[in-house]
Amino acid sequence: MSENFKKIPRLKNTRLRHAEYYGMTETFDELYAKSKDNQKFNNLMAIITSDNNILLAYRNIKRNNGSATAGVDGVTINDIEKLDKHEFIKMVKKRFTHYNPRKVRRVEIPKPNGKTRPLGFPSMWDRIAQQCILQVFEPICEAKFYKYSFGFRPTKSAENAIAACAGRINNNKMQYVVDVDIKGFFDEVKHSKLMQQIWTMGIQDKQLLVIIQKMLKDPIILPNGEIVHPTKGTPQGGILSPLLANINLNEFDWWIANQWESKKCRTINDYLNKKTGLYSHQYRYRQLRKTSKLKEIYIVRYADDFKIFTTTRSNAEKIFIASKMWLEERLSLPISEEKSQITNLKRKSSEFLGFELKMERKGYDRFGRRKYVCQSHITEKSRKRINRQLKDQIKLMQKVPNGNELIKNVRIYNSMVIGIHNYYQIATQVNDSLMPIQYQLTQVERHRLKEFSLKKTTNYPINDKGIKPYLKSEMTRYINGYPLIPIGFIKTRNALMPKNGVNKFTKEGRELIHREQKSVPKWQVQWIREHPVVNERATIEFNDNRISLFIAPNWKCGVTGEELILTEMDCHHKRLWSETKDDRYSNLILITRDVHRLIHATNTETIQTYLEFLKLNKEQIEKVNKLRLLIGNEAIK
Repeated sequence: MSENFKKIPRLKNTRLRHAEYYGMTETFDELYAKSKDNQKFNNLMAIITSDNNILLAYRNIKRNNGSATAGVDGVTINDIEKLDKHEFIKMVKKRFTHYNPRKVRRVEIPKPNGKTRPLGFPSMWDRIAQQCILQVFEPICEAKFYKYSFGFRPTKSAENAIAACAGRINNNKMQYVVDVDIKGFFDEVKHSKLMQQIWTMGIQDKQLLVIIQKMLKDPIILPNGEIVHPTKGTPQGGILSPLLANINLNEFDWWIANQWESKKCRTINDYLNKKTGLYSHQYRYRQLRKTSKLKEIYIVRYADDFKIFTTTRSNAEKIFIASKMWLEERLSLPISEEKSQITNLKRKSSEFLGFELKMERKGYDRFGRRKYVCQSHITEKSRKRINRQLKDQIKLMQKVPNGNELIKNVRIYNSMVIGIHNYYQIATQVNDSLMPIQYQLTQVERHRLKEFSLKKTTNYPINDKGIKPYLKSEMTRYINGYPLIPIGFIKTRNALMPKNGVNKFTKEGRELIHREQKSVPKWQVQWIREHPVVNERATIEFNDNRISLFIAPNWKCGVTGEELILTEMDCHHKRLWSETKDDRYSNLILITRDVHRLIHATNTETIQTYLEFLKLNKEQIEKVNKLRLLIGNEAIK
């Protein structure tokens, strides 16, 4: 490995790394560039059904939370990963040739308010088909999506949406916010309108569009056994649903943006800053304010939840009526009158993604005028949910049968707290929101866990980087020597927008979020892809993990550390495949063929021959012995 590669920091995006493994990065870049250039796509099925795209779909889906949940056919990812690679590809291609989706199993998921939310579980084969389509759709759609839409998009998040809202309040002095609530959005999307929008985006492969239509009309098996055939809506729980929802509302995003932010003018242009190479909109905005009666409005959207910001009550009322009419007439979406409203942010807070946003006075500006800034809290609804979930976990800790189960549940509690902190720490008043919960939980802990030691001493070495910062807090307690981290120990962090230029589908944009795999030459990765192990034991899971194993240690033998020769290396099961049928990454190691033979050798003369040939040092022999013992062979003395 060259010195230049060693100096590159290890910055990795998992999905991008997977695309590199299967050589799809350049294909996706090309789709994005063509979409930016408003080209039409008439032959996407060739890319969707390509071997590498299908294998990439498997790679991306195999560790999803829902991959172990069966559809109506009872098949899970565990069944599919046992298939031979070529058999798997053949079956996926065959399904696309005559695509007929299987029924979707629907379950009702309880919500915190006591109601339920429908969630569909397509068959695993249909999920893989949807993932194949999603990977090709995504770069095409990303080129067309509005920049202030943040839900279910690569490189965008809820944090970015909150940062955009704070920017509108702090920088643009947007005092009024319009909320228009779409009633049951995912169940109300009009199929004919959605198909028209997909066509308008340039996706005009007729075979693909027929498959999308069939996916939208998947028969649904309700919990009572009844079968329904949907005439509208996107399948909740389907991999494609979030992207289809964004396609449906993208037209609304651009309609709002073209009222002000993206308004094209004949005589007023954006100013090019020569130092940064970026265009500034401020000059155009100032001229529009002086010379036009256009309403200054901005939208920030996350999935079907959005905020429209403006400066005056009069503007807000007009936008409120116009938006409701547009959504009902153009997209045929029903509006909830009870939840739709106009909010004066100086008088009342507005809820968005679990946060309360409000304009509050904070000193004076340089001209002596009162200065207002965005202050944010965690919503009351979210605080109640947090309190309830953590109390329930403490109750589980009280009922555990032994010490090991207790520590296991303490770790679950700690992970819940860290997850809450990671999401809500961008609230400016997060400490004020969580401290009352901390006081309540302290009382619950003292009452429910009184038989356990809560002293500030630890008997465990704490190596978890996520927990270490909490050990400084006086509020941290210890249960049988293991830390129970406090929900109230948190410091606010500024919500951030994505960096300018960040893009998953351009080489320059990827460099801001991801370091391309360069430690192993591309031709070697291609050779590994194109020369899978083929025998009765070599499953798709085995060959997929074989690629990762080759790249992770920079094509080095896991025992000797020497560079591997492609034609003279083996992928060894640490525990015998005949006993475990385990092809997971953790059970595999890539080694030279001679080392592999030494591990399995039982004849004394054979062992001695390989030892003399390999000339292993003490550390390497210890590694060999560990692997020999795992498969039931005696250690080499």
